[in-house]
Amino acid sequence: MSRLLARLDHELAGCRDPLRRAELLAERGCHLARVGDRAGAQRIAAELRQDHGDGRASRIAVRIMLLEGLMLFFDNLDPAATDRILRAHTVALAWRHDDLIRLTAAWLAHMQFVLGDYAAMARALEPCFDRPGACREASSRVCVVLGNAHQIAGQGEAARPWYDRARHEAAELGDDATIGALVYNRPALSLITLRLDALRGRLDAGALQFAAMGIESAYAYCLGAQQYSLMQLLLVSRARVAMLGGDAAAAVTQFDALLQPADLRFGFHADRLMLEIERAACLQAAGREAEARSALDALDPALHMQLALEDQLLFLLQHAALSQALGCPARAAAWAAALAEVQGRYDSEIDRLKVALAGLQPARLA
Repeated sequence: MSRLLARLDHELAGCRDPLRRAELLAERGCHLARVGDRAGAQRIAAELRQDHGDGRASRIAVRIMLLEGLMLFFDNLDPAATDRILRAHTVALAWRHDDLIRLTAAWLAHMQFVLGDYAAMARALEPCFDRPGACREASSRVCVVLGNAHQIAGQGEAARPWYDRARHEAAELGDDATIGALVYNRPALSLITLRLDALRGRLDAGALQFAAMGIESAYAYCLGAQQYSLMQLLLVSRARVAMLGGDAAAAVTQFDALLQPADLRFGFHADRLMLEIERAACLQAAGREAEARSALDALDPALHMQLALEDQLLFLLQHAALSQALGCPARAAAWAAALAEVQGRYDSEIDRLKVALAGLQPARLA
């Protein structure tokens, strides 16, 4: 059991105030949701809804909605998570619960980052800066988000102080879930850059090796810490490492295992689509061209619009490369305008993100 859960359980054991007890239970449920204990989080959510679902206790109402949002997100990266957390943030603002304003703002920013809406991410974080008081539960999450944002913007050195503070605060809280996220996020985000580079013919073998070691370290940590919410994403990352490393046959086997449950979704809306086209590319690289062609024919490129922005770009680049490799240049040409539009949008978002990040420093964080 993590130190955070042990602390919460100790405080719950001696707590007689029903409202304080409900908040502690909700915090416990959020941690369970974040580490992948779906059943445990659902039991707590049901208990809180039964006892405090009338909304009269505003702090509990915020905590319940945040818990439900995190359950949706960490169970299957459900897009409804963003709406639920936005509702929690709105109620916190209405009742002026400063710590909960910051906490829900931090998680709302996290959701917007995952969606690739970096402007919305920056707006969501505004209540977390230049305010009196402190909320470590919120600030560690803010630091994770901003470390991630600097990394996706190609500013690895600028990400370091945010990651360092996040790790320090998570260690103080005994928050294994945040530490697991930090261990996973850095190599996983580097894989986005590596995949883009590979599709443009400039893959850095040393950087790939470093990312592969990071993914394996994250897998070992999450397994040891029983943080199962990241396991599927880690398996996806392993498949992508094999793909980028030229082991196409192994990558196909791994993608097949991931895609086997026909009703399982990956991430927001259609992330499964990304895995399917990467599998098709690996089939082609493994010399199984007929199967690769069949897999490509089965995909609807128009669905790229349902992906997060960076995945839209990755999908269309992969679609163009695979179409060319299979001798179908007309298919690539048909989506060239869409690719150019998404590339322009992505470049603009990254530029705006760099501007938004420029004025943010850890010293300004409450």
